[in-house]
Amino acid sequence: MFGFKKKNKKKKKTPTERFLSLKANDVQIEAINFSLTKNQDGSPRLEVRTKDVCEALHYEHIDFELKTSVKMLRVGAVFKEAVNEKHFKLYIFDVDDYNQYYI
Repeated sequence: MFGFKKKNKKKKKTPTERFLSLKANDVQIEAINFSLTKNQDGSPRLEVRTKDVCEALHYEHIDFELKTSVKMLRVGAVFKEAVNEKHFKLYIFDVDDYNQYYI
């Protein structure tokens, strides 16, 4: 009758979580990707992709510190294997300690 339309409420956009830094044993690393996944047996594993060989990742046990715009992850991991792929190097670790802190 009057032609009133319902106002659409604007949804608040949540800010995208941005990668800030990655350290391995307190050494800054240039990583392409950092992902926590699970093996076929269900144990947690960590995959780090880099552009080239990263000597800071060539240790038996590494303590990682990942900072994003929202949180900080501290992961203790044991080296499992390194794989050469076309344009990057993939490092695979078994996770033995994991802590997450919101900033």
